[in-house]
Amino acid sequence: MTQDDFNSIARAAAFFAEMDPRDVETVMQTAVFKRFQPGQVIFNRGDPGSGLYVLVEGRVRIFVSGNGAKEQLLRVLLAGDTFGEAGIFLEHGYPSTSQSLDKSAAFFFPGDRMRKFCSERPLLAANFLRILALKLADFAHLFESRTIKEAPARLASFILNREEVSGRVKLNFSKGQLASFIGTSPETVSRALTFLKGKKAIMEEKPYIVILNRDILNSLVQGTLKDAL
Repeated sequence: MTQDDFNSIARAAAFFAEMDPRDVETVMQTAVFKRFQPGQVIFNRGDPGSGLYVLVEGRVRIFVSGNGAKEQLLRVLLAGDTFGEAGIFLEHGYPSTSQSLDKSAAFFFPGDRMRKFCSERPLLAANFLRILALKLADFAHLFESRTIKEAPARLASFILNREEVSGRVKLNFSKGQLASFIGTSPETVSRALTFLKGKKAIMEEKPYIVILNRDILNSLVQGTLKDAL
């Protein structure tokens, strides 16, 4: 892609939703374009929250780990997604680690400038809050899935929460990463997929999971389907 393509993706991100194009241009002028190699850590948990990123190419994973605990995948981000927002408002820095999964590119927006822009542009601040609220809701679903539900229900919840308009969920990561995301093992994910396919709730058309019966998925999530794994 060209630099103009990257600029267009950034301007179309939810971060700039409904903003005056002139304000978008003002904010974009402060951005620094950065590229990352596969496996490169962009920031570590606890690093000073120097700014936020808008991803414009590739994929980035957000995860937490430490004190000998198993690594927990929180999100896999795609072009147009933002990350690092919380770090610029927290004294203890970024609350998670980010790592590029592919050759990736992002615009970096310095935190001090973003705090100033948010105080001057209410719509930018509102977009900021909307993104953080959506991520908080996503993490609440994730916490519920990992602490309460059995594996098929966790997988069903994952599928329903990420359903696209077409009734499909695109898996942009490996089965091992999916296992980390829902807090189980790759073998258990395989069994859960087999179970859901056996119930005619889903089918696989790689790289998609296609929803066939939403009622079964909802029953699993609500705990009313009794013959789960």
